[in-house]
Amino acid sequence: MTDDDPGNAATAPARRDGRWFELVVGASAILISAVSLFVAISANRTQERMLAASVWPSLLFGSSNASTEGEPQITLDLLNRGIGPARLRWAELRYDGTSLRDAGDLLSHCCGALPDVAGDHRYPVVTSGIQNRVIAAGEWVPMLRMPRSDAAASTWNALDRERRKIELRACYCSVLDDCWLFDSAAEDPQPVRTCPAAPAVLWQG
Repeated sequence: MTDDDPGNAATAPARRDGRWFELVVGASAILISAVSLFVAISANRTQERMLAASVWPSLLFGSSNASTEGEPQITLDLLNRGIGPARLRWAELRYDGTSLRDAGDLLSHCCGALPDVAGDHRYPVVTSGIQNRVIAAGEWVPMLRMPRSDAAASTWNALDRERRKIELRACYCSVLDDCWLFDSAAEDPQPVRTCPAAPAVLWQG
């Protein structure tokens, strides 16, 4: 059969059409695979976000001058208002920029309370340590309680005036090791990859 044979003319377009069909099929398969991979990754990320949200902790620090019963009492409280436990790595309590170790430090700096000859501050103060503590969702931690008494009225009044200058800095993580740097003076906790080194002076209660 010569090159002028009509059979050759019919075969060439058929081969070209076959190649185009193969290319289209191959490209479609690649596109479908890419879309499937994208959908799988997106679904995995969505599941990760949902899991993180289901164990999300959120700390809140506050103070008050009355107990839940309405009695005059200075309180410093830490609350986990999230829906998962907060693993507290460290917590720093500060008054007017000064780091505080305990209630004695606080009363000395804020309220002019001086220790006695034994070095003790004899005031009706109850405190709680919070370092390396796991705070459950919805849990209140009473960091400090000081009911008003006639013997320490001036100190109590001074603490009531100055308590708004008391701030808390802390770093905490979820059970999935998502971590945040909390500052009660800031609007929202700052997400961090890992907790920074703890300050030199931490609240011991």
